[in-house]
Amino acid sequence: MANEKGKNRKSRNNGSVAWKLKYIKKRRVYHQPHPPLHPMSLSDEDAAIDLCFVLFCVLTLHLGPSLWNFMTRKILNDPMPIVVDAYEFLKTIIDLRRTNASLFTTNSPTDMINLETAQKGRLAVAHGYFDEVSRNWSAYLLSWVEVLKMIDAHTAAASVQAIHDELISGNKKPLDVVIFSFTRPDFMNRGVSLQTETELSRAQYVKAIRIQMALYRSMVKNFGPALRDENHIRTGKARADSEMDVQNLLFDLLEIWLQKPQQDPDMAANVKILETAKDGRNMICHSNLPLLLTDWEGVLLSWKQVATLISNVETAKAIREYHMKLKTEIELPIPIPGQGIRRSTLQPKYFINLVRLKKVPLKTRVAGRQTSRQG
Repeated sequence: MANEKGKNRKSRNNGSVAWKLKYIKKRRVYHQPHPPLHPMSLSDEDAAIDLCFVLFCVLTLHLGPSLWNFMTRKILNDPMPIVVDAYEFLKTIIDLRRTNASLFTTNSPTDMINLETAQKGRLAVAHGYFDEVSRNWSAYLLSWVEVLKMIDAHTAAASVQAIHDELISGNKKPLDVVIFSFTRPDFMNRGVSLQTETELSRAQYVKAIRIQMALYRSMVKNFGPALRDENHIRTGKARADSEMDVQNLLFDLLEIWLQKPQQDPDMAANVKILETAKDGRNMICHSNLPLLLTDWEGVLLSWKQVATLISNVETAKAIREYHMKLKTEIELPIPIPGQGIRRSTLQPKYFINLVRLKKVPLKTRVAGRQTSRQG
């Protein structure tokens, strides 16, 4: 028995093809909880993607760091890895609130409803549930406002409320909504360089979150649609909804390549590319800031390679061009409110370096026919 356990442990540690394939086949696959009766138009989907990006900015700039500060105050998280994972924080807080009615400074019977809605919103944003975002974005933002109030992040709550109110007014497109500030996590020191393993300088932190938001934007505007199109073409499915879960789509491709004969000369290399692409998605959606600082270029390279692997040359080109653009602009300073900076620069599109993504035709199967869309 001991020898058998040792063999299994060695197999996992070596990342054997058989173990990887078994893990992928056993995974639980989730989808949007309320699929639509009819798919959104492509223009409505593009609008939902823009809206989803603004929600991701709010998660990155306010909710995640505010939750980090609350968790560290309560000594509920390990401060050593700087992973500002709103999903894990909310999961922990939900479990604690179920058993402790006095968890927060001010507690309410609606706490659990708001916490659960907040987690649903984070999941919708991270997994590309654009139908859910289109229907429920206001409820998600308002639940985040309430969660921020629960954890005494009142300045952040006011900022998110203002963003919600601008969006609900309908006077501006999502990418033109003004974002006045970002919440400073307590690991961000005031110096100019990394001081300890558990601190980032202001410049490092700002660079990390800009990279995070820029990569998310590329993922939902270029990489995700290309993966979904490949899936539709390969399976013969028509577009029935606006779910675009990059994690699931990459797992599907990994399963295909892991089942190829190991003698296939491209098998190992392509599995590695797909794993790197998936790990990059996880860095972004789970806010692993140190890895984003060091590995972001490798993530974009892997996405370009995956696009090439699935024969989407135009998306591969668009990702490569975006990589080059981001590389030249990522060091630009972020404007500080009150220091002579125009309000118009403090918008989601600024935080992704003006995000003028090249529009590339993405093949989408509609009613059994391939059509071209501008992404």
